[in-house]
Parts: sequence; C-alpha cells; structure tokens
Amino acid sequence: MLLDEMEQLFHDMLDNAQSLASFLNEIDGHFTHSNEEIENFSSWLKKIKDSANNIDRLSSQANILSINSAIEAGHIGREGAGFSVLAQEMKKLSLEIQRQASAIATINNNVSSRFIPVKENTLKNQQQLQEVKKIVTEGHENLSALAEHAGELKHICQFMSMQQFFNTVKLDHVLWKEAIYVHLLNNDDENCVNQHTECRLGKWYYQGDGRKFAGTEAFRRLEEPHKLVHQCGRQALAANLIGDENAVKHYIEQMEQASVNVIKYVDVLLGSFNN
Repeated sequence: MLLDEMEQLFHDMLDNAQSLASFLNEIDGHFTHSNEEIENFSSWLKKIKDSANNIDRLSSQANILSINSAIEAGHIGREGAGFSVLAQEMKKLSLEIQRQASAIATINNNVSSRFIPVKENTLKNQQQLQEVKKIVTEGHENLSALAEHAGELKHICQFMSMQQFFNTVKLDHVLWKEAIYVHLLNNDDENCVNQHTECRLGKWYYQGDGRKFAGTEAFRRLEEPHKLVHQCGRQALAANLIGDENAVKHYIEQMEQASVNVIKYVDVLLGSFNN
C-alpha cells in the first residue's frame, strides 16, 4: 500500500538522520578531545618558550658575572690567573647556552607559527560541525513531524476505508434480510440464502482482516447475533415451506432483534478503530 510504503520511507529517513546525528556527535567528541590536546600542546609550547627565555636570561646574567669575574681577576694580578681562566670558560659556556636557548626559541616559534593555523582551522571546523549538527537536528525534527503527519494520514485513510467497508457490510445485511422476505413470498427454501460464514461480514470475521479486532469485546459479541440472523432467516424459510406461520413469525422476530445487535457492534468496532 502506498501509505505503508510512505510511512516506511519516513521511518528509514528518521533512522538515517539519527545515525547521522550519532556520527556527528562522535566527531564532535573527537573535536573536543582534539581541542583539549591542542590546548595542552599550546601550553607545552608556552612552557618551552618561557623556559628558553629564562635560560637566556640566566645565561646573560652568567655572562655578565664572568665578565665581572675577569675584571676582578685582572685587578689582583698573577694570583688571579687561574680564576681568569675559569671566568673565560664560564663566559664561553654561557654564550653557548644562550645560543642553544636562542635556537630552541626559534624552533618553538616556528612550531607555534605553523600550529596556530591548525588550531584556528580546528576551531573553525568544530564551529562548522556545530552548524551542521544544528541543521541535522532541525531536519530530524522536521522529519519526525512529517512522519507523524504521515501516520495520521495513514490512519485517516484506513478509517475511511474501514468506514466504507462497514457501511457496505450494513447495506449487505439489510439486503440479505430483504431477500428473506422476498423468498418467503416465493416459498423458497433455506438453501437460496448463504450462511453466516459465507457473507461479506462472515468472510471478514473468520478469514479476513477482522482478526485484527479479535482483542475487542465488540468483535467477540458480534459473532453470536450475526450467526443468529442467518440461522433464524433460514429457519423462517424452512418453517414457511411447511406452513408453520407461528414459527415463521418467531424466527423473523429473532432475526430482526439479532440484526439490531449486529449493526450495533459493527458501529462499535468502527468507533474503536477511530479511537
């Protein structure tokens, strides 16, 4: 049925949208984790830069100290010769440390300059991902609304179809009773009319979609009066053939009373379907 296929398509689309949302949430989680790693990396770069600056500052102080030591060694003459050598070595070492610290700072700056665009792109990508997630969420909500409307449309069409069927059943029922009166006038026997399992309602009840209503009280109560209508109508025809007018009258009255209950429970079934 077209409506069933449409409903299934909506459910499939909802499932796919949900899967996409879950996938985006997973990616978002990775982005969040990546951002944490990026922040950690940025922190490490800053610490390295700070350390390099501190090393440069300390080595500069050591260089100044070595110069002052060399000057002091010159003032004390020959006795400070050994001290002067140590001051020279100290100066060379501090300059080397400064050079290495400068190299580290240069490397750190190069890494930082290349890393900043990565960080910015990651943040930009995450922002774009959030926009996509928002669109997907809105789309999922719209699909849910459409699926709900499709379900309502399907229910309305099913109700209209069921209403048409039950109206036809009631018309058949009335025509069947009218046929009994015609057959009485013609003195026909009971074999000229069908049994309760052979009419449109009977086939629906025992063989068709009627079993879908099996759990309702109206469905269970419908069987007996429907069966009685057919039995009494046939018995009235049989009694008519032997001229038993009292029996004919009795069976016709029972048929009509049972018919009222048939119509009653058919209407209840239709109402239960609508609810």
